[in-house]
Amino acid sequence: MSISAERRASKRIHFVQEVEVVGVGMRRCSDLSIGGMYLETVVGFPAGSLLRLRFKLRGAEEPLLEIQARVLYAHENVGVGLAFVDLPPEDREKLRKFVDQG
Repeated sequence: MSISAERRASKRIHFVQEVEVVGVGMRRCSDLSIGGMYLETVVGFPAGSLLRLRFKLRGAEEPLLEIQARVLYAHENVGVGLAFVDLPPEDREKLRKFVDQG
């Protein structure tokens, strides 16, 4: 399945959470799916850029997810749409369960 087909087919949930963009800093996520997320950022990243993300799905007891993502599109001074890349099966399952409960 292509990234764009997966993006359209995936359920998206409202998810407000701080996400670390490794080497850049903290940004706020506003929605999440098993295929990707939307990050709010006034400093954009060009389409095609690869980013390493660290975030938690729930509270402090939850282990950090560290996921690579590719920038699909950017809204200047607003945010970027990201697609997860090479998502390990165990992380994909954690995301699936979390999104399904949302």
